[in-house]
Amino acid sequence: MKTLVFSCAALLMLVPSIARTNTSDIEKDLQPTEITKTVAEADEWLTKGNTAYEAKEFAEAIKCYKKATELDPSFASAYYNLGIIYAAKGMLDESISAYKKVLTIKPGYYAARNNLGAIYIQKGMLDEAISELNQVLAINPDLPNAHYNLGECYFTKGNTKLAADHYYKAGVIFVDRGDEEWAQKSLDSLKKTNAAELEKSLTEKMNAGEKLEKGLLDQFIDIKPQKADQDVL
Repeated sequence: MKTLVFSCAALLMLVPSIARTNTSDIEKDLQPTEITKTVAEADEWLTKGNTAYEAKEFAEAIKCYKKATELDPSFASAYYNLGIIYAAKGMLDESISAYKKVLTIKPGYYAARNNLGAIYIQKGMLDEAISELNQVLAINPDLPNAHYNLGECYFTKGNTKLAADHYYKAGVIFVDRGDEEWAQKSLDSLKKTNAAELEKSLTEKMNAGEKLEKGLLDQFIDIKPQKADQDVL
């Protein structure tokens, strides 16, 4: 991922979704049987795009997702997937356009809004990022990615108090969700703010989580961990 002023921005890099969000635009111009056919064709192109995405054939995936949006201009998931790929390729302006299109169709799509905020961070557009990320937290106050990204914004702007608050909140939620990697990243970032009490508290929560996990494993050794659901929408 291309980085400008930050070591990392917490994008929600989800497995591309096949969930349909809106078909109102095509309903205006087509008969019911035509709508069904067009929607099905758009879904097929999205599925093809997902297959290409998983194979890291990004150019092909982009073609497929664009075809899906041509068939159904209100297909928010296809625009969302384009935003993910454009970001991965460092095409930040194109990614912004794709996420803005998603939010025009579905303003409450908080994953897209968080990702838009993360792209703004990478472009150094901190005020725009803060605006988007605060809207995310108004919808979903427990989204750790948004808290972490706000921490990045405020730290770069020199507001270490607010940065520490959001790094801490992100870390606590990541701990609760069992995401050790991002909990550690949150703690490492929190250390930069010199917020000793919050750092101590988060460290204790991380250590307590490890002890709890070991205790559960001792009691239920026959239980195999399940793969976490990657689509949080």
